[in-house]
Amino acid sequence: MEEGEALGLVGESGAGKTTLLRLLAGLDVPTAGAFQWKGRTVDKRAAAELRKEATMIFQRPLFIRGSVYDNVAYGLRLRGTPEAEISKRISETLAKVRLPGFESRDARRVSGGEQQRVSLARALVLNPKILLLDEPTANLDSENASIISDVIAGEAGARSIVIASHDLARVGRLAGRVIQLEAGKIVAEGGVEVLASKRFGSNVFSGIGRNANGESDVDVGGGVTIACAECRIGRVAVRVRPEDIIVSKTPVETSARNNFRGRIIGIEESGSVIRLKIDAGRVFIAHITRRTLIEMGLNVGSDVYISFKASAVELL
Repeated sequence: MEEGEALGLVGESGAGKTTLLRLLAGLDVPTAGAFQWKGRTVDKRAAAELRKEATMIFQRPLFIRGSVYDNVAYGLRLRGTPEAEISKRISETLAKVRLPGFESRDARRVSGGEQQRVSLARALVLNPKILLLDEPTANLDSENASIISDVIAGEAGARSIVIASHDLARVGRLAGRVIQLEAGKIVAEGGVEVLASKRFGSNVFSGIGRNANGESDVDVGGGVTIACAECRIGRVAVRVRPEDIIVSKTPVETSARNNFRGRIIGIEESGSVIRLKIDAGRVFIAHITRRTLIEMGLNVGSDVYISFKASAVELL
């Protein structure tokens, strides 16, 4: 990892995500292999130093008895921070996780989503250089999951972040690079578009979503903006099934909001289906029949128009 990088870990239960996070936090020492931090192999002594700079948020937060204030203040008090400074930092951090005024509440009696936000505040108030999150939005309602995701996104660049989840879409919105684990081994690595392509196949693109009257316009690069019926803002991956793309030789009047001009750069036959590879700024795969290919007189190099509905775009 580079300093300040946001890294995602995805994989099914048992893939090794939590184990890797515990190693990165200095909570466990590898039984084999080597783990280096700042160019130094981490042994028990180095792990103790690492724990001062790395903070891990577990999927199920644990609290000491007492108020939200006492729980968020716990780590600062261990470090000998003056009480006046503690009060100021707690107030600022609770506002950051959208829990202003929660200082006097019983930490064990707030809702599950609020507990996870308190846990996040308890980590952020220490201003760690490395923030490690284990399924931070699992089993939360959409409102709390969105708040936590927004807070994490706001920390990007301020510290190194590793976020583990089985939810590729959410990780992809928070991390620039994603690693997929299976049985303790890295099986894929790259941007969310790379991993989503392995899982979902053709026509997966990543980009930045903007609100468009309650829907989304996603800029996927190459001068291509894809309209989606669902609204999502920020980094996102989208998918269009090849069979949902309509191919024509001339522009056609259609209610579809996605219309692009491109050129055929590849033709492949797969049984009764012809796969067209069309460069329209980004490369799209479209499926047509052999009869359609012949009737339209299509060849590599042919200029075509492609269209598909906003409702056919799947947000990953």
